[in-house]
Amino acid sequence: MHETTQITYELGTVNIILNSESRNGQDAPDFHFTDYDQLLCSCFTPKELEQIAEGESAELTFNLIMDDSYNGGLIDSHLSNFAEIPGKIFEGLTKGAYMSLDVQKSLGNNEQSELEMFYENIDFQLDIPISLIKENREYFIYIDFMGSTELFEDIDKEIETISINTNAIGSSLLLYKEMPRIANAKINYDNVYGGKTQYLCVIGIIALILLWKRIDFLHKKE
Repeated sequence: MHETTQITYELGTVNIILNSESRNGQDAPDFHFTDYDQLLCSCFTPKELEQIAEGESAELTFNLIMDDSYNGGLIDSHLSNFAEIPGKIFEGLTKGAYMSLDVQKSLGNNEQSELEMFYENIDFQLDIPISLIKENREYFIYIDFMGSTELFEDIDKEIETISINTNAIGSSLLLYKEMPRIANAKINYDNVYGGKTQYLCVIGIIALILLWKRIDFLHKKE
């Protein structure tokens, strides 16, 4: 993926460059930011935004690299990069892909500088790799950020994307969890309920037959 978007900020302009690369033979995943105003406020200081508003040009470059999908090998070696991995964090979760994100910014003729964190939380959306898309899955992103780790849940619940709200930049793992099949559970419930209904109908018919025979017996006795 290589995408460039130019936006205006009062009198100035900002080029936003999104690059993604895959090193596991799959297509590089697309990623997006849903609110560009939010993105600018998260990447530039108030003083820098003031310079842009007065007519200065600026540039933001985002580089996302997706490494090997989980195959029991390479992905585990990357876990050593994480500052802390609580033992229970992966219970019920399957490791999907290792990713890293770096962000560069420049203002005017100044050289690019690396952004270590977003100044404010941003909404970040990532396309799920095709090989990991499956119904009844929930996705998570586990991020190593400045010496600590955090697990982020998907806030959009779409099957083909994951969206998180964060100010973290760094190494991450895409994880997923297999969820119960609600549709099948409903079908099974309907089958059980239908079987119980048929059973009650048979009992009712037998009770009516016995009652009729009792009434007939009493009638003949009279």
